[in-house]
Amino acid sequence: MWNGFPAVSNFFNNQQNADGVIFSSLQVLASEEAAMFCCILWSIWMQRNNKIWNEVVDAQVFVFDRAKTMLQDWKSAKLIRGASSTHQQRAHNVKWVKPSPGRFKCNIDASFSEVSNMVRIGMCIRDENDTFVLAKQVRFSPICEVHIGEALGLLAALDWMHNLSLGPVDFELDAKRVVDGFNSLNCDVTEFGNIIEHCKSLCSNFYVNSRVEFVRRQANEVAHNLAKAALLSASSQIVVEIPYCIEHILMNEML
Repeated sequence: MWNGFPAVSNFFNNQQNADGVIFSSLQVLASEEAAMFCCILWSIWMQRNNKIWNEVVDAQVFVFDRAKTMLQDWKSAKLIRGASSTHQQRAHNVKWVKPSPGRFKCNIDASFSEVSNMVRIGMCIRDENDTFVLAKQVRFSPICEVHIGEALGLLAALDWMHNLSLGPVDFELDAKRVVDGFNSLNCDVTEFGNIIEHCKSLCSNFYVNSRVEFVRRQANEVAHNLAKAALLSASSQIVVEIPYCIEHILMNEML
């Protein structure tokens, strides 16, 4: 079993106690060999337990194969964990990005409350310098399906921005179904499709140099908080001063 580890064989020949062989071997083996060596030791220990407690004698070939399988499984688990960690790190690093010079950005989100039977929309406009321009909170009832409410949020934002006449605008939502529907050429005859068609019509008529894009929730926190806070408003309102509910988010995103 130790034929592939000549250094280990030498230690077995020159040292009497097992711990001396183990620690001396680990000092000279390469990392890959050391990992295999440890797995073989573990498999030998399993062989011993099977003999003592189950009266089963594992063949030497099986002991070595079990060690190789153990090492392969450990490597696979490590790769999966590393990929998951990288994904989480990327997600953690996602943040709002200011628009290009000469453009505005409008973030939109919807919030749904079954208790109040209400849909709440939050919109926030910022310029190329990260500066807060305006915000708007809209609420309506009864509650509807999530993708319908998100689509109505986009429609409300397009209509509002047209009335403001600010210029080229990038509209951002964390509702992928809405963004995909807006950018799709397919015909959708449902209620959702009808709302999206209205959005497309507004955009083609008044926003030739604008776009609708999907962002992750981490980059849409301002609109998300505005939508949640809309429940406290008696009616739809335009917010000129930075509201308290998003002040800390705006400050963090300007860093």
